[in-house]
Amino acid sequence: MDSEVLNMLALIMSFFLFTIVALKIRRNLKKTESSPNIPPGPWKVPIIGNIHHLVTSTPHRKLRDLAKIYGPLMHLQLGEVFTIIVSSPHYAKEIMKTHDVIFASRPKILASDILSYESTNIIFSPYGNYWRQLRKICTVELFTQKRVNSFQPIREEELTNLLKMVGSHEGLPINLTEAVLSSIYNIIARAAFGMKCKDQEEFISVVKEVLTVAAGFNIGDLFPSAKWLQHVTSLRPKLERLHLQIDRIMENIINEHKEAKSKAKEGQGEAEEDLVDVLLKFQDGNDGNQDICLTINNIKAVIMDVFTAGGETSSTTINWVMAEMVKNPRVMKKAQVEVRE
Repeated sequence: MDSEVLNMLALIMSFFLFTIVALKIRRNLKKTESSPNIPPGPWKVPIIGNIHHLVTSTPHRKLRDLAKIYGPLMHLQLGEVFTIIVSSPHYAKEIMKTHDVIFASRPKILASDILSYESTNIIFSPYGNYWRQLRKICTVELFTQKRVNSFQPIREEELTNLLKMVGSHEGLPINLTEAVLSSIYNIIARAAFGMKCKDQEEFISVVKEVLTVAAGFNIGDLFPSAKWLQHVTSLRPKLERLHLQIDRIMENIINEHKEAKSKAKEGQGEAEEDLVDVLLKFQDGNDGNQDICLTINNIKAVIMDVFTAGGETSSTTINWVMAEMVKNPRVMKKAQVEVRE
């Protein structure tokens, strides 16, 4: 009897899985038929699409190899996500400059929705009036030449600290990737929070963990209709835990800045303006300009952008430059001579 029940369950499960696969194949075929102008691409596997092509090598090298076969415009199906890979300067210019408004908005991902307050940051907010407001704040207030120059002493001090640390390890192995990343985060933290932030180290530590958890392909983002994958992979619980930590720290930092500003108005000291102070001027139109109004959560989302985008990209660029110079001694020697002159 037990054997018959097990056989029946196995038969039902097999039929169920076969039905899912068949429906998936039919759905993909309909998409292909309704999209006759899609670029060429490699062969697909039911359900996962072209994901298997990217797991056999590092993604950027595999995409390069595939582009040599299928051309500068290539179609990949990553799970449920329809993707076009552009690997030509000509087509990149068409997308980034000529037709930039059409491609201005990014698809939302789970990490951005949770960590960036429902994607209200600069990077993932959809193109529109709110995004234009954020861009205006960045170009007119946050990242002007005058303000960037005002942070030069911070950059020089942190660079000196980095060189001293490297010098103290003479003849010993050192993880330059980690050292450079820490220095960049220290610069960003001091520029964003000022010298008065007691939560700086904890915040930087959590941001580093965020980059580790959110980096790369997340299976839940490739199958957005299967919400259960976000829990099975434990990605959503991890991101929600990190969000709570970050939100608590930023709430403390913002309150400290409000108190410092209040004391400065009462004549109890002059507070130097940092990036958080600049953003607070636009909280619900505090600067008198009702066209640009930010909520506290909007401000927190922008602060997260400054750290995650400014820190990781700068560090990665420096690491690649160092790696390329090691591979090309002539270029490294030329750079050394130029620096020492």
